[in-house]
Amino acid sequence: PDGELAIGSVIDGKYRLEGLLGEGGMGSVWWAHHLQLDLPVALKLLRAGGDQVTLSERLKLEARAAAQLVHPAIVRVFDIDETARGEPFIVMELLRGESLADLLDRGRLSGESAVQTVLPIAEALALAHSRGIVHRDLKPHNVFLAEEAERLQPKLLDFGIVKLMDQDRNSGSLTETGLSVGSPDYM
Repeated sequence: PDGELAIGSVIDGKYRLEGLLGEGGMGSVWWAHHLQLDLPVALKLLRAGGDQVTLSERLKLEARAAAQLVHPAIVRVFDIDETARGEPFIVMELLRGESLADLLDRGRLSGESAVQTVLPIAEALALAHSRGIVHRDLKPHNVFLAEEAERLQPKLLDFGIVKLMDQDRNSGSLTETGLSVGSPDYM
């Protein structure tokens, strides 16, 4: 979506891009404003280039997987749609805070802080696994420490390389047999 990714652009007639939050392997995440609801949101848009069909399917799978998992430690997905050019995007809750990776760059966590961070993420993963959803990219960059009501709420992000166990058994897979996916240092 090269022509559409600029501050002030309006996606799907209702999401005005306000600023770039970050970029990853699949695309970019923008702070946006939902014009109809007067609400700040985050939009994840695909990166141009590469195998757009596979990336598009992965983005849709990411949205479906995260939306099925209602848990305080999983980022909420509000919507999935396509730009005027037919490129899918995900609308998620806008989080304020920092990634666990950024926090760890400043030093180690105390034992108490580590447990308070890891337990909600472990509960979120247990819910995902009980529903046949495997995240496959658990790492400090994909754990966000959201500032909510004057406390930190760990949130699991980026279901971009998720594996749905039931779907893969019944209807093929986006991952080839023998192919490794994820961040090598955390696999």
